[in-house]
Amino acid sequence: MLLTRRLPGLLYTYRYSVYSAGIIFSTAVYFLFKWNVLCVNLQAWQHVKRMCNLYEQGLAIGSLCAPLCISKDIHSLTCHSFQAAKEAVFSAEWHSIRVVFKSVSRDIQAIHWYENGVLRYPTEKEFLSTIRTIVKRKLNLTLAYDTAVRLSRLKPSYEEKDLSKRHQEIESLWYLLQDNEYLLSTIFTDKDIFPQLIGTCGSYFAVEYLEPVSSMSSFFSMDDNREQWGQRLRFAVQILDLIDSLETSFREPFHLCDIKLSHFGYVRDKKKLKFIDLDEVYPRSIISNYFKEIDTCRTDDDCEYMDCRSTCDKSTGHCRDVVSNNNLQVVCEKIFLGWRMSNTIIVPGLLMSQHTPSDLASILRQCADPKGETKKARTMPDEEVKKRLYTILSEIEQSVNSDFFL
Repeated sequence: MLLTRRLPGLLYTYRYSVYSAGIIFSTAVYFLFKWNVLCVNLQAWQHVKRMCNLYEQGLAIGSLCAPLCISKDIHSLTCHSFQAAKEAVFSAEWHSIRVVFKSVSRDIQAIHWYENGVLRYPTEKEFLSTIRTIVKRKLNLTLAYDTAVRLSRLKPSYEEKDLSKRHQEIESLWYLLQDNEYLLSTIFTDKDIFPQLIGTCGSYFAVEYLEPVSSMSSFFSMDDNREQWGQRLRFAVQILDLIDSLETSFREPFHLCDIKLSHFGYVRDKKKLKFIDLDEVYPRSIISNYFKEIDTCRTDDDCEYMDCRSTCDKSTGHCRDVVSNNNLQVVCEKIFLGWRMSNTIIVPGLLMSQHTPSDLASILRQCADPKGETKKARTMPDEEVKKRLYTILSEIEQSVNSDFFL
């Protein structure tokens, strides 16, 4: 009671400290929401309201606009935190399936222009040429004519005849096609490696919902039971299958330049694993060109793009225009072994457990650091290490998990 009576006086006495603490707290909360570290479902509804306002004004078009804004078939919105690369990421229910909405940036020059006060848009031929240029620049891929035509429409099999609606369709596609996630999900639908595109509305698109594996808390403990160890082994084998597909299913290997456990996700039956976050997924030639364009370097640390690494040629002061590591090396280093400091495991990775046999631990170290480098590894594991790792993992996984299906 005495403290309660004295509280106003204390607050007044230390008012400047209280004001400072309040400003610091408010600023911290603001940036946590701005960077999507924190979110509330109200934010998702605000994005839907914005979409629907544009739709009602005829400024947004797409297959998901009507279900969102008219029939309300899309409901149960849930925000997603830790999505700093996107202004908005939220999931929703639609016909008993869960989908994930993502926004694309509109902070680029519009595709239309004015000529003597008259609004102009590119012709169909010019738009197809623009699409092929975008894909070539972002993915180093030369599109076939039929594929370019498919990408030029929001509904691949439907050709919009109404000129004003077609112009709005071109406007929406212009922004969508700048986004790496939209491009990969649209172009490589047949690969079944990336989330499947469901539909669009204006500058938002929706993909299939995948269950993030980071929700499986047993992945972060050295002390687990045999069944949990079996789950971790199965997941590890699925990761190896996925990154092997990224090496062999395309014209050139694709690099995951931002590898985190939370960036892998399961389809509903958990028999298929996909990579969720495609913002930093690029073919090898694009990453190599990135290193080539770095003006100068003094150390190898200057020649990095997130998890994708090159080396510095000290004689020229330029980064070598080649990616020196690969997905397997990063997965072994960051996912399988875990966070290390001075070669000591601080936070155990997926395959660091009381059940981990010595031969598996040994091959993981060779995979994560093929040359025993003192700093970040910048070498790809050779084929022998890759084969041995897959063989050892598969044998242990089959042995452990067979006990639970007998």
